[in-house]
Amino acid sequence: MKRLRWTYRRGHAHKPIGEARVEAATFARRALAGFALITLCLVGLGLRFAYLQVREHARLSARSDANRILTRPLAPARGLIYDRNGVLLAENVAAFRLEVTAEQAGDVQDTVRRLAEVLPISDEDIGRYNTLRKRKRSYEGVPLRLKLSEEEIARFSVNRWAFPGVDVVPYLTRAYPLGAEFAHTVGYVGRIDENDLARLDASQYAATTHVGKTGIERSYEQRLHGRVGYEKVEVNADHRPLRVLPGRVAPVPGDTLYLSIDARLQQAAEAAFQGRAGAAVAIDPRNGELLAMVSVPSFDPNLFVNGISSADYRALLDAPDKPLLNRLLRGTYTPGSTIKPFVGLAGLELGLRRPEDTVLSTGEFFIPGQSRAYRDDVRGGFGRVDLVQAIARSVNTYFYSVSLDMGIDRFSAYLSRFGFGQATGVDLIGEGSGVLPSREWKRARFN
Repeated sequence: MKRLRWTYRRGHAHKPIGEARVEAATFARRALAGFALITLCLVGLGLRFAYLQVREHARLSARSDANRILTRPLAPARGLIYDRNGVLLAENVAAFRLEVTAEQAGDVQDTVRRLAEVLPISDEDIGRYNTLRKRKRSYEGVPLRLKLSEEEIARFSVNRWAFPGVDVVPYLTRAYPLGAEFAHTVGYVGRIDENDLARLDASQYAATTHVGKTGIERSYEQRLHGRVGYEKVEVNADHRPLRVLPGRVAPVPGDTLYLSIDARLQQAAEAAFQGRAGAAVAIDPRNGELLAMVSVPSFDPNLFVNGISSADYRALLDAPDKPLLNRLLRGTYTPGSTIKPFVGLAGLELGLRRPEDTVLSTGEFFIPGQSRAYRDDVRGGFGRVDLVQAIARSVNTYFYSVSLDMGIDRFSAYLSRFGFGQATGVDLIGEGSGVLPSREWKRARFN
């Protein structure tokens, strides 16, 4: 029977030689497995590193630059508007505004309160500032007051030391030199709101604060606005700008527009109203160009550019003569005697009258079955008149007679050929179509 040998060294017992060999072999296997595992991890890490550095380099580099480099849009200068003779109707003028940077100002509410002791600041200014402030970062300036006067700038400059984080900043604003004379034609721009954002290309208006609201300013918005520019800005982790990088793309200014309107004729037409309400349009019969478009009374479009005050807007709404109503596009007026040549032409073309046929004008005209009299302008009438005399003297009874013989169906169908009851298609948004009575229209309205 074999026995295990034990060895002793300095009084200590040693394990049997066989067991030591087993442990050594186990350790070697474990070390080899560990080394293989470490090698495998290093190889995997190297492959992953190579994948990220080579295969994914472009994408990851772009993501890194996106965090470090911002593309800042640059607003284009809005195009100018002139009349046919080069009279300036809409321009961009330099102005100054008061901006507050919350990070530097500290207690913003206290700063605004103290500023109100130096400059006139309304509740509307404060409300607009608080709204804009929510969209800005704390280190970005937010406008508090717009269009500062020279006196206000001087008054603030004297007290500038007491208001850290508050600065007077120049900017361009829209202005209408002729004011109310072209308010209903040229229109005006205003601050972009939610309704505007729904119809605008957000990428082209990223740096723009105003957009055409009415008139030419809105109809030709795309041409007047121009194309946005860009510049690359390096920022830190808080997105605070550090420096502007090369590669700036300059914005393209909007187009300059020359209207067919003649400012002198426009002024003459407005003066002819002598304060009475109404609308007037002058058209060149040779080519259909609009030479004047006047709606009286009017309003100052400059009030709307940077936000009209509640008091001014309420005054316009409450005015009995309704200056905000564009009578050119929305006013509905009976055509009066201007329709008579068309009725006379219809009578000739439909064979109801010949040029030499006459009608007896007694001063009154009665529709069979009715007792109401439709009168001429002259008591007793004009006697017998043919078509030429009826047009020259504007004889109502002649055209009453033709219209009655024509009937509602032929009357409506014929006048519709000349555009009655339809929009003219003028390049202004909001035009009404008017009313051309027809059998169906009368049934719907009076039955």
